[in-house]
Amino acid sequence: MNLLLFFSSWVVFPNLFGSIALIIALHVKARDVPINYVLLAAFTTVQAFTLGCIVSMFDATVIFESAVITCLVVGGLFAFTLQNKRDFSSGYAAAGSLLSVLLLTSIFQLFFVSPATNFLINFFGAGVFCVLLVIDLDMIMYRFSPEDYICACVALYLDILNLFIRILQIVAEANK
Repeated sequence: MNLLLFFSSWVVFPNLFGSIALIIALHVKARDVPINYVLLAAFTTVQAFTLGCIVSMFDATVIFESAVITCLVVGGLFAFTLQNKRDFSSGYAAAGSLLSVLLLTSIFQLFFVSPATNFLINFFGAGVFCVLLVIDLDMIMYRFSPEDYICACVALYLDILNLFIRILQIVAEANK
């Protein structure tokens, strides 16, 4: 699979543009019942292929460790958010700022490659996606209406997926 991805890396770009187009379509058609399920299934399929390409570059034990750690972290964050009575929705501005910092440092890291910088960026990214997961869970419990289940599903899905990818990179770096 790695050689296939190496020689046909162009496959990543249709997935990228397809994911963006499907996210936009999901937000536009979030309440159109038959269409939103089809769009969600298509988005999940594109994301599954993308994640399959990513995990094909890692060892099976690293993937398993990362999946277990992600499950434990997500379970802990779910328990924390469900028992906590604070309003986390005001943290969206801070989370947006943290995401901007993460994006800029990731771009910076493209030009100045360093294992230590990569580890720090992944650790910071995991923290950012933990914060986003708590905020999105809070939004689901207190802000979203029952008709917004598609947007809520996509938000949780992306938070958990991005958290898994960051943890996967951290575990892979730690096992080197």
